[in-house]
Formats: sequence, structure tokens, C-alpha cells
Amino acid sequence: MDLDNPAAIHRMVQLFYASLLDDPVMEPVFMEVAGVHLAEHLPMIEGYWCKMLLGKDTYHRNMVYRHERVHDKFPLSREHFELWFDHFNHTLDTHFEGPYTEKARKLARRILRNLARWLNARDAEMAS
Repeated sequence: MDLDNPAAIHRMVQLFYASLLDDPVMEPVFMEVAGVHLAEHLPMIEGYWCKMLLGKDTYHRNMVYRHERVHDKFPLSREHFELWFDHFNHTLDTHFEGPYTEKARKLARRILRNLARWLNARDAEMAS
């Protein structure tokens, strides 16, 4: 199954978050620090991936701003980014294949890299 339709993206998000929230390092970041309400959060994440992979007009939030707020409460470390990507890759490797799946993997890597750089640069700027 490829990530070429909203139903497949829904399945990916469900499987991915089940994996993330089973991780003792990641679960508190989402549930305690960020205060994620899954019934609200997961449809937003599905919308994000539908926008990124399928070009649908389904996500209108500022993803960077949301992560800045979490980072301000609890600094996100390299370990957090690596674990997130490991869970994402494992979900893709286990359940999905095809060009949209590979596009998702490449996008996730780039998004994580850019977000980490942004947060580190912002921290450095605030410290000076």
C-alpha cells in the first residue's frame, strides 16, 4: 500500500502515533508537554500529510510555531528528532511502499532537519 490517498495516510498516522506513544521518551513530550488531544491532533496531522503528499488544501496551521511552543516548555533534543524519524521510518518500512511513501520519507527528513536548525538558531539568538 502506498500513501497515495487519504485512507492510506489515515492508516499511516494511526500506526505512527501508536508507535510514538508507546515510546517512553516520546510519549511524555506529546501527552504531557504538548498536551496533545489525539481526537483533535491526529486529524490535523492527517491533513498535514494530505497537503504535503497529495497537494490537498487540508492544513492551515503554522507547524513551526507549534513546535516552538513545545520547545520553549521542554527543549527538543537531537534524540527526540532521531526517535521521531526512527518511528516514522519503521512505520513506513513495515506497512507501506511506493513513490508516495518514499516522498513522505524524504519530506519528513527535510522537515525534521529544517525544524531542528530553526530551533537551534532561535535558541542561539535568544541566548546572545
